[in-house]
Amino acid sequence: MSPTNVTHHSDDFPGLKDLALLYKREMPDPQSALAAAAHYHFRNPGKSFRAQLALTSGISLGLNPHDNLHWAAACELLHNASLIHDDISDASTHRRGQESIHQHFGADMALCLGDWMVAKAFELGAKNARYGGNLVALLAQAMQETCSGQISDITQRERAELNEWQRIAKGKTAPLLIAPIKGAAIAAGLTTELHGLERLIEYCGLAYQGRNDINDIIPSSHRSSDLDGRKPNLVVSLFAQRGSSGDDFNVWYKSDDLSNLSQWQKRIASSDVILQANQYVDYWLAQADLLALSVPPQLQPVVAGLIAKVKGTTTGTNSVEHQGQIA
Repeated sequence: MSPTNVTHHSDDFPGLKDLALLYKREMPDPQSALAAAAHYHFRNPGKSFRAQLALTSGISLGLNPHDNLHWAAACELLHNASLIHDDISDASTHRRGQESIHQHFGADMALCLGDWMVAKAFELGAKNARYGGNLVALLAQAMQETCSGQISDITQRERAELNEWQRIAKGKTAPLLIAPIKGAAIAAGLTTELHGLERLIEYCGLAYQGRNDINDIIPSSHRSSDLDGRKPNLVVSLFAQRGSSGDDFNVWYKSDDLSNLSQWQKRIASSDVILQANQYVDYWLAQADLLALSVPPQLQPVVAGLIAKVKGTTTGTNSVEHQGQIA
């Protein structure tokens, strides 16, 4: 995979050019069929946001640049593996402006490439001579939690109560945002004072997922994929708690009927639960701001940047670009 064919955004963030060169060294052997799929996937690697979190954290903590780059690549590869697998389970035909791996190469290739990326992430995490075992354990924990969140999202056919929605949203989003920063802290010998960091990122995850859920419902001129697939959605959970209209909605939601989807979506989109959902998003972001001073001082600029990035996705826009900023 030639680095000239990889969109590494080196002008936007220092270190991503080095990340692209590392991918070139570490990707599958050119003779393997996996190489073509990996090349295709990383033609547009996205914002590499988890790599950015790891790199920024490592720089702030004074980590060895070599170890820092390996850790950033490990986090980003693990995230990309989860996206490839998620696209299979969600039957998503496109990712980052091109066909998804399973759509372009088939499900077998997508499964194998995702598995390969998981294994490569563990290998890169283990390269840290002193903390490799701790870092690999952190990656494994993050992936397990992400898988649990994703399967809950897929199999939750009943309308999720608000507490259940929060559990699923945290599981889907937070673990692979926590890992890049927490791993850098572990590699720097910081093993305490990280509880506030985890809570902060969980709030960011709730805010990000909440905004995505709102954008799935409004404007009602587009078809809600969450209503269509009966997937957990913050707005839907809030609407279903309403009086008689909520009862009627719950009866419809539990059925296999899709013929009234547009009517229900319009009713939800025009109701005051949209305002309520936005208030929840604002509250979670405010809680994240309050927790920012509880993390180690070296990491406070990192978490401030994370919160700012999430706020950029929660401004009420339906822009695909904004929604993809931490994808």
